[in-house]
Amino acid sequence: MRNIYKIIIVVLVFIISVFLLLVIVRPALLRSGSHLARITDEEESNISLNSELDSYLKDRDQYYLLNAEYQKLAMELPDKDDTLTLTNELYEIARYTETEINSLTFTEEKIAEDDLKKTPTKEISIDIVIEGSYYEILNYINTIEIMPRIIKVENIIMQSPTEDFNSLLAFINAKTYFVNEYYRN
Repeated sequence: MRNIYKIIIVVLVFIISVFLLLVIVRPALLRSGSHLARITDEEESNISLNSELDSYLKDRDQYYLLNAEYQKLAMELPDKDDTLTLTNELYEIARYTETEINSLTFTEEKIAEDDLKKTPTKEISIDIVIEGSYYEILNYINTIEIMPRIIKVENIIMQSPTEDFNSLLAFINAKTYFVNEYYRN
């Protein structure tokens, strides 16, 4: 009989194990399966959102590059006649190059009414009289030419006011431009 008891105990343990498996473990497995499916869906959603975010970041970087290019071009060819800023820049360059500006004159190009809407830019003529040594004047002219704003030096006349030639007077004629607000394509 002892073997029967052992068999009954083994069968009871097996039945209890199967019962526990069906009652406790199976629902937990089913829930973990649904959690696994949701995790898979969330991973796919995460991948999609990350690729969309990468696209937005590339667009933002492209915007920053284009905006920087626009700002650079806006400095080269301003939207309006800002002679006050240009005057300050020219005097700042003179201070930097240790030259002295004796005279600074701006003359805006006159455009006929009919041509006003056809011309994309307006021109300002700049006449500068500066005093300094040859190398200081040369440095001033070189610095003007590399300014962010478009400036074209057209004529330079140098003369010495005294016979020692330590100090020279330079008469510089240059042109700069700005966007014509009345221009229509």
